[in-house]
Amino acid sequence: MTIEKREFDVVVAGGGPAGVAAAISASRAGARTALIEASSAFGGMATNGLVPTLAPYTDQKDIIIRGIGLEVLQGLLERGAAIPKPDPRPGEKPPYDWTTIDAEALKLLLDEMVVASGAEPRLFTTMTEPVMDGQRITAVHTWSKSGREEWRAGVFVDATGDADLAARAGCPFDKGDATGLMQPSTLCFLIAGLKETDHIKWARTNPFFELTKAASLSGELSGRNDLLCINGMATGNAARFNYKHQKDTDGNDADSITRAIIEGRRQSHELCRYLRDRIPGCEEAFVAATGNLLGIRETRRIVGEYVLTMEHYFERRKSADDIADYCREIDLHAVGTPEELKQREHPHAGKTLPEGEHYGIPYRTLIPQSVSNLLVAGRAISCDRGVLGSIRQMPAVFATGQAAGFAAGLAAQGDGAVRNVDVRCLQDGLIAQGAYIELAGQN
Repeated sequence: MTIEKREFDVVVAGGGPAGVAAAISASRAGARTALIEASSAFGGMATNGLVPTLAPYTDQKDIIIRGIGLEVLQGLLERGAAIPKPDPRPGEKPPYDWTTIDAEALKLLLDEMVVASGAEPRLFTTMTEPVMDGQRITAVHTWSKSGREEWRAGVFVDATGDADLAARAGCPFDKGDATGLMQPSTLCFLIAGLKETDHIKWARTNPFFELTKAASLSGELSGRNDLLCINGMATGNAARFNYKHQKDTDGNDADSITRAIIEGRRQSHELCRYLRDRIPGCEEAFVAATGNLLGIRETRRIVGEYVLTMEHYFERRKSADDIADYCREIDLHAVGTPEELKQREHPHAGKTLPEGEHYGIPYRTLIPQSVSNLLVAGRAISCDRGVLGSIRQMPAVFATGQAAGFAAGLAAQGDGAVRNVDVRCLQDGLIAQGAYIELAGQN
């Protein structure tokens, strides 16, 4: 079989927030860049996954996620496709914290941004394996309606979220806790047919979280331990839900993902029936859409040149090679009976930093061991399981993606060795692209 070969400076595998930011950043830096995505749209969980809101961009004082991630949020706001949180908590800064987003508008915006950057977009294309020359990737093979293809480049960015490319290239990684246990998955969905006035009036005084918690504990809703329920208004008569868990999901196992997404769809219709029966304004509610992607919170984390730890987080460390900053709380989900939760819950789950404080993300966390011309962006960067609860949030994912893309562009100008990138040149370039970096020793 003849394999069509394509030549680029940088190839980005995965078109979620990290991959989009990486491709745009690399292309803006002058690199001939390709962005390969397996699904029908860019944006990952923000589009195909129907996640209702974007996590905070601020440390409750200042906007610390800027650059391409902020361009995306501001672009949605300008189009009327993002709705600030109506009742922010003290310190939250609408419209930059917990903004509800319109998935369809975001698909269009990301299409436009990728194309405008000059990067070559490719959808419906699955990366299968890398082609190796010692410790260097020379190409990645893909499969699509076009058949088998080979994408050659000097530098590669793994933005798959699961470190698929890094793992297949032989890079070491960690996965889950010491026993292999991972956080549960969630399938998000959209319920429409709501009567706007009655529904909003009820929701302001009766949070969905408390409703579903009580109904789950009483047995009216299945899964007595599944207490998660976040909803956001997508339009006047519809709400998107980040609802319940599917436990023991392995995001690297197709059978496991299949079981979880089937259970998630069942849960969406169960909740909809409950709302129709119980909530004013929901009498005509129906499930309008379920996510095409399952919400996977945790799989592989690369072992990089530096590992972000809980000590790094709580000490708010800044490093000479920082490429971004973030601050989100340690959002780690556990599921099980009360007895199981005692064993499964991470000791730092739910802990957060003081207002106005944030930690630095070193460039070294993007560099996997064993391969010379590969960078990793998104939730698979080098960190311990606790810090994963913070770094996996989409605003931070935009930031690490932008940094990986620009670094890849710089490396492609030389021999492709990502460890040889001039860090100060990288930082200056990111700042010129609008990113925020609080350098070590800088107030």
